Amino acid sequence: MKAQLFHLKQQDRIGWIGLGAMGYNMASNLQRYLSSRSLTMTVWNRTAEKSKKMQTHGAHIAKSIEDLVAQSNIIFTSLSDDAAVEEVYEVLIDLAGQVDHSIIFVETSTIYPVLATKLKERLAVMPQHTYLQCPVFGRPPVAKAAKLIWVTSGDEKAIKKLCLYFTTMSKSIIHLKTTDVARACSFKLVGNFFVVGTMELLAEGLSLAEKAEVDQESVLKFIEAFFPAPTWTENSKKMIQGKLNPKDLGFSVDLGLKDVGHMRQLAQETGASLPTADLAYDHLVALKGQGKGDRDWSTMINSLRISTPTPAPSRRQSEDSSIEPDEDDLDDKSGGRPPAYEAN
Repeated sequence: MKAQLFHLKQQDRIGWIGLGAMGYNMASNLQRYLSSRSLTMTVWNRTAEKSKKMQTHGAHIAKSIEDLVAQSNIIFTSLSDDAAVEEVYEVLIDLAGQVDHSIIFVETSTIYPVLATKLKERLAVMPQHTYLQCPVFGRPPVAKAAKLIWVTSGDEKAIKKLCLYFTTMSKSIIHLKTTDVARACSFKLVGNFFVVGTMELLAEGLSLAEKAEVDQESVLKFIEAFFPAPTWTENSKKMIQGKLNPKDLGFSVDLGLKDVGHMRQLAQETGASLPTADLAYDHLVALKGQGKGDRDWSTMINSLRISTPTPAPSRRQSEDSSIEPDEDDLDDKSGGRPPAYEAN
């Protein structure tokens, strides 16, 4: 054990960039593991306040990205979109050419495959450095519970070296066994398609139940009994209890548009067909056009409520229904779809 601890102290100097809802929870779990072995890592985030929260867990706060790179030979990044990843790696790659130590970069964000390939190729001109693409599946509460599904691609030796760290943040690891980092990005988009497909299915089915005056709580009980997966149960509750309009720890419409945009682009480039993603994209675009890009993407059901208004009430009373559209939706009289939204 002492020999292993000595090895960690001497060899692994971990840095972390990006402390959003996902990144903070992931970094906290990793730091908790390091602290149990009297080790620490260095963190940097654009918003300094989030970095200070990590300090309470024992992490060291870097004064700048330059400071973090100088101190780290393993750097994890968890960023919101392609633009943020490209901007941060523009700096990281420049700094990587100025240090005299090797660095393993572990990119965990959901980005388009072409960008991952571009970053790996740019780092390849400095063979002492390594680029891994390791996207994760799971929302912030799952990240907090260290139950993410981790996906690996890149240099096998580097992956084996870091697997112990990956396990501190996940419940399982899927090794794609490929050095083609673009494959991990495509894998993540396929996985996310299953999620958004479920969202579209729920939105349509629950909207039908509303308009057919089927008891919503009974539908929810059916979903919980027949489709007990968290994606089904949690999102159906959000849609049925729409007045709560949950934002905290949710997945926003803006991020949904980014991911679905990537899926559609990948489908177009590979000759695949994703009609379900096309429908979901239109519904998310409608919400974006109403200024609701920050809402939880479960509110996509409201696009169906607006596009197909509920008919006049029948003899049955609907007071017991737990679903009501947002007040903003009731005021929307546009009737038309907003212009297409170009995802990053």
